Amino acid sequence: MGIGEMVSSNVRFLALVLCIGAAMGFMGTSPMLSSTRSRSAAISARAVGPLPRIASLRSGVRQGALGARSQAEGSDAGGSSGKTLSVAILGATGGVGRLTTAIVRSYGVKIRAVVRSPQKAKELLPDDIEVVKADLKNKDSVAAALKGVDAVIMTSGTTAFPTDRWKDGNDPTAVNDVGVKNVVDAIEELNLEAGAEGQRIKKVTLLTSIGVRRADKFPFSILNSFGVLTSMQSGERHVMDGAKRAGFSYTIVRPGRLVGGPFTNPDFAQLLKIEEGDLQSVECVRGDPDGFAGDCSRRSTAEALAQTLIQPVGDLDFALKSVEGNMLSQEKWDQTFQKLSRGQESLRLEFSDLDVDKFNRWLTVWGNGIITSGALFPPLPMPFRVDYPAPPTVGVDLQFLSVTVNGAVTEMGALELRLVKGVEQPWALVAKRSNGQENPFPGEEQLLMQLQDDLYRVTTNSQQSGERGGVWGAE
Repeated sequence: MGIGEMVSSNVRFLALVLCIGAAMGFMGTSPMLSSTRSRSAAISARAVGPLPRIASLRSGVRQGALGARSQAEGSDAGGSSGKTLSVAILGATGGVGRLTTAIVRSYGVKIRAVVRSPQKAKELLPDDIEVVKADLKNKDSVAAALKGVDAVIMTSGTTAFPTDRWKDGNDPTAVNDVGVKNVVDAIEELNLEAGAEGQRIKKVTLLTSIGVRRADKFPFSILNSFGVLTSMQSGERHVMDGAKRAGFSYTIVRPGRLVGGPFTNPDFAQLLKIEEGDLQSVECVRGDPDGFAGDCSRRSTAEALAQTLIQPVGDLDFALKSVEGNMLSQEKWDQTFQKLSRGQESLRLEFSDLDVDKFNRWLTVWGNGIITSGALFPPLPMPFRVDYPAPPTVGVDLQFLSVTVNGAVTEMGALELRLVKGVEQPWALVAKRSNGQENPFPGEEQLLMQLQDDLYRVTTNSQQSGERGGVWGAE
């Protein structure tokens, strides 16, 4: 659920929301590094080349995102066998959820609507859509509702400020944090039970909001007064961390302030005919960069969510907003996702056998060095800053910046360093968020080599196999 849907039901905050919408232009500002030495470490580095294009919308549901991870692992995703794909949509009776359901239904995909009120769902949705009752606060009910599907789209949410929708404990923490964690935990249990050959959930898509990574910056700090963005960030981290453990790929979609219908229109057949005015096109960018903000129609948000099922992308997170122009054709959506995916995980460093205490001490020194000195050593040839994810996530983001002559700051991308709790042991992961940047950032290779050297020092077993990999670059 995006900003507009979280706020629209609370009239008392209308003026505040308008101020937030008008103010949506902003700028967002830890690491002493050792000298570079060539050595083997407890590391695996892999380069992922260009992802295959989707052939067409009609065949895409057989060879798109649902099959990306399985194809990489050498197994069948289900599409080539002729099996109809099954998708669970959580929150299918909400504004974005209903639109998403309508679009996915047009793909010929079997849909299971997971809702709290089956009676409401039967009134709003066509008879050919399976309706299952579940409460996100109850993991067992979620697991039962998701059993047997290939993919999950989460559109559930609640309001940013206290309203009647918070009744029965459905506040932001319960829905966006605990609820998402229950979904991820349920998927992990189902995939473990299914094993390598059984019915596994291969794709998870989560709807959050623009500003999730900027919750401490105006105007998002106001919206986050009751913790809605903080809870969403926790939900995102549950999905990202769970993907590695449970073996699914994920996409996180962050729309701007939600605008447009549907509001209370019960006619499912008319959902995709709602007029959106001049702002029918969309602009998408990886991550949640400073300076990127604006309204986003519910229709465009739903289109983006549905596209995650048929686009051949791996793990991906992006923000989007409505812009002037026509609604995107399938070809334009293909091009948009290709741009978002370009450079995605072109290098990923994974350190295992980690000494967590050493890692935390090193991370503190690394981050504080930047905060106090304002520079890396050796210095990078382009502006940068360091940002920390909200607890309980452990890690740091080194953001590469573009600064214009008038002082406007835009995030070009970032290197993300995370401590991930693995099934058997913790992992330190370094991945790139490129925001569509095709070429390496100035100084990126130098920084990666030093990061690898430093992280080698906090592994407990220096004899583990693995060699220094390549660096990110143009494909």
